[in-house]
Amino acid sequence: MNEQEILTQLRKAAEEIEIPETLKPEQIEKQLQEQKAKQQQENQHLEPKKSKKIIPWRRLGSMVAVLALVVCSGIYITVTRFDKNSGTGQTDSVAMTDTQQTVGEAGETGYVDVAALGTMYHSASDYKEVYQTLLKGYQQNWIEEETSAETSYAASGAMNSGSDKYYYSDGTEYGSAVADLSEGSKEGGKDYSTTNLQMEGVDESDIAKIDGSYIYTVEDKYIVITDIRDGKLEEVTRFLPKDCGAADRVMEIYVDGDQLILVVQGYETSLGESSKAGSDKENSDKESADEEIAVSDASEDSAFCYKMNGKSTTQIQVYSIVDRRNPEFEGRLIQDGYYNTSRKIGDVVYLFTQYHMTSDVVGYVEKEYTSVIPKVNGEKVAAGEIYLPESSGESGILVSSLDVNKPDKVLDSKLVISGYAQTYISKDALYLYEEDYDGAMITNIAKFALDEGRISGVAATAVRGYVRDTFAINASDGYLRVLTTDYSTEDEVNALYILDENMKLTGQLTGIAPGEEIYAARFMGNTGYFVTYRNTDPLFTVDLSDPAKPEIIGELKVTGFSEYLHFWDDTHLLGIGYESDEKTGNIENIKLSMFNIENPGEVTEEAKLVLKDVDYSEALYDYKSVIISKDKNLIGLVCEDYSSSRTKQTYQIYSYENGTFKKQAEIPGINGVNYENVRGMYSGNVFYLWINDNITSYDMTDGFKKIKERE
Repeated sequence: MNEQEILTQLRKAAEEIEIPETLKPEQIEKQLQEQKAKQQQENQHLEPKKSKKIIPWRRLGSMVAVLALVVCSGIYITVTRFDKNSGTGQTDSVAMTDTQQTVGEAGETGYVDVAALGTMYHSASDYKEVYQTLLKGYQQNWIEEETSAETSYAASGAMNSGSDKYYYSDGTEYGSAVADLSEGSKEGGKDYSTTNLQMEGVDESDIAKIDGSYIYTVEDKYIVITDIRDGKLEEVTRFLPKDCGAADRVMEIYVDGDQLILVVQGYETSLGESSKAGSDKENSDKESADEEIAVSDASEDSAFCYKMNGKSTTQIQVYSIVDRRNPEFEGRLIQDGYYNTSRKIGDVVYLFTQYHMTSDVVGYVEKEYTSVIPKVNGEKVAAGEIYLPESSGESGILVSSLDVNKPDKVLDSKLVISGYAQTYISKDALYLYEEDYDGAMITNIAKFALDEGRISGVAATAVRGYVRDTFAINASDGYLRVLTTDYSTEDEVNALYILDENMKLTGQLTGIAPGEEIYAARFMGNTGYFVTYRNTDPLFTVDLSDPAKPEIIGELKVTGFSEYLHFWDDTHLLGIGYESDEKTGNIENIKLSMFNIENPGEVTEEAKLVLKDVDYSEALYDYKSVIISKDKNLIGLVCEDYSSSRTKQTYQIYSYENGTFKKQAEIPGINGVNYENVRGMYSGNVFYLWINDNITSYDMTDGFKKIKERE
């Protein structure tokens, strides 16, 4: 059959399609107008108060790449009709306006896995309900994409179609979650550096690790182990993950004693038959009328429809490294979806993957709808382990757990269908939070208890405003503290909410700093610190000792603003951000600030240093890229200078002593490499800088004098 014949049959088939009521032009026009009205109302309040002169488009580009990966996960050489019998009415809003919608009680041995999390999620009754929820999500997303085509850019930010997300010129997303270093990246007396953590006691994977004797790095698709004992800097092994395919790559790693744990992103592609003309005689008339159309004149017994399936999978692979020269594979967990994040609590690893489920949902007839269900170690997630939103969904967060001592056994799995929920993980709970809008900006939050690998639904609630950064969400002593910014009022307004273990509202502070928005936050015990910004940087101090009555006890105004806060010690808080002009608010260069918090009610800026030749640092948005150690008097970060025609990238190291910041070293050589693959580490008095595929050592006692490069 030639191209013209195929087009002729396609046109003929299109004429025979009965359009569902919800997709008729007048209905679509009505919904487009409703979407426009909603968007215009929202856009009125999304005008950024600052104008960054730095535009690191690579951060925004990486988001686009992830979106492209999702869209291209399946390529189909087929033609399908919309099944009118599966159609549903207009999708209802998911928004929750009540701030106390919870379900679930704590039992003697832990949380009961409840069937419903307020009005946010409920447990699926069967796979058919999952399929119908996804189909509604597909319809809703189609309408939103049509709307976004006409309103693709709002204010100074670009809208990510179908998800109502906005970005500053530097790629920073309104309402985004970047990172939260809660109660310090403590080294526990070890004389070597560790990965910065969101929560003490909850380990995180990274692209480079050090254990005092060896350095472990992810280099392209390989894992490289480098011996640093006795002054050596020698590569001892370089190996590929087990069954590594041409398109696979290692994302991050853990090192725990004599175990090495890999997170591996994989891709599975296959070419198969979708259906056969004349097969399944009992349903052939129905299927040909409502489901699939042949685009070939092949015989009844031959395949008339091919599809090239591509999907992402993610693995946890566990290796014994008793012999660093010969790592031994011990087992793995593999699940569908592309890598989102992971955490290690004790011997249990929790793996989170994002699984886009609506790209091909209309291509499945009802007898095949279980094909959309993701698998963990080859087994579909049980319907009872799937949580659905009350209206529709399009993407799933799949979380599974394994014991690294028994890596082939899945301890538990949960699939949560949502829009695009983000995660925050404490030592005993997982929180999924998702932005929503239904006349007001709200954040829905669902809590799942974590207990030695078991994942149990607990409760859900909603708070006003958006969580701009994960620094602004923190769990401590059974309470969850959430800082939000609400853009839906005439002036931005901020709030603090305190929720108990069942997600019931315990205390709140509202109306904080009108006209400003939260940029960074940190919590230490019963004291919280957060930064808002317009032309100056108010650093607020809040007393959380009485969860029912949180109280702001201090406010310090300085020029500029901090994007990242890190406790230097018990009495000092380090801020990394931008300096700004006090009158105009124009952003200038990167600034280091040291705040004295000895008296939380009387915080002072003890010192500051504006890095005149530094326009941007990844430390602002990637907490794993910065190394900070009071014990070693060390602040190390990647810096970028845009003042000349060619961007200059260096690694700069600073110290802080007697109220003064001092530059200790400026190491060149980062230009031309992916600066995101740069890590500073130390063991004893030796500093190591890893840049993509090279490690160099420096003497910290001799002005960071170069010692050697890896052999």
